[in-house]
Amino acid sequence: MPAIQLRLRAALCGIALAGAALAQTTVNIPCAADNTLYETIFGDASNGAGNSTFVGTNSFGSIRRAVMRFDVASVVPAGSRILTARLDLYVTMTTVALPFAMSGHRLTASWGQGTSVASGGGGGGGAAAVGDATWLHRFWNTQLWTTPGGDFAATPSFTGSMPTFGAFSTNLSRAAAADVQAWLDNPASNHGWLLKVQNETLASTAHRLNSREATSNKPALVVTYLAPGQLGSYGTGCPTTGTNTAVASYSGSSASGSTLTINKSQTIPNSVGADYFTISLDPVGIALLPGCTAYLPLAEVINGSAFLTNGAGAGSSTLTVPAGFPGFLISCQSAIIANNSLGFVLTNAALCVTQ
Repeated sequence: MPAIQLRLRAALCGIALAGAALAQTTVNIPCAADNTLYETIFGDASNGAGNSTFVGTNSFGSIRRAVMRFDVASVVPAGSRILTARLDLYVTMTTVALPFAMSGHRLTASWGQGTSVASGGGGGGGAAAVGDATWLHRFWNTQLWTTPGGDFAATPSFTGSMPTFGAFSTNLSRAAAADVQAWLDNPASNHGWLLKVQNETLASTAHRLNSREATSNKPALVVTYLAPGQLGSYGTGCPTTGTNTAVASYSGSSASGSTLTINKSQTIPNSVGADYFTISLDPVGIALLPGCTAYLPLAEVINGSAFLTNGAGAGSSTLTVPAGFPGFLISCQSAIIANNSLGFVLTNAALCVTQ
């Protein structure tokens, strides 16, 4: 392996969380179904048609969990690759004085939304109607959850911080994007997410959120994706000179067996760099240096070719698209050695979905 690749690969092994990224095609998917699971002895409370859902524990120590489902396959083109996924939600009431941690968990069983409407503020729930999800039932009153309180993956797909009032978004994560990808590829597996507070032992942490029946600020799943054959980019590169950042992009066709050109610009002039590839993307990214983020999952990095930059800080290299793998996401970032050989810059991620 060339020395330049050894040095840059070593540099790519720093681990620290970083921040947000740029979008490609982004869609807001409305909530197709939602409900609240109210912890009660008989599991007969619900709020299927109400304008609120609840997340947290009430003042009596009774837990509330929200369930939500979004029809991904009706909005995102088949064969697309999901880059990011997050929920946009809206808190209308809580007694908690500070933002409070919540998490979203992939549901592993189907559930229903009936016609029940909770009275008053909705915190106590209403009488469950036929087909409603409750604490004990997936569908009132004929089908039970395997575990009271919902059947869901123990490991959260994402987290979030619920404010005392107003709009908020859940955090980007690879797991959330993977869930949405699975729902796109296999709609029958789409049971949505369960939302809960991370510490359900604390009383008086319940938050009332708008449901899909609210008149405004309804829950939405915000998805960023690349369609088959589409070329794109993600994130930002490291600053080089002034406010410029290192940029990489593909040109050409992502058809099987074709040759893509990886274009680099605004990088370090008269230097040497190398390309790195993965078939997935880290939507959060890893900070290798301050302001310098790797969007390639480090454990999956594949070494590419080396290249030279010219006096304007531009360079190029090529990639032959593998044959026989339609629908694969190919992510590339390029690292360029600084002139003093003590550091490097990293481009944004160039992306394509193979045809």
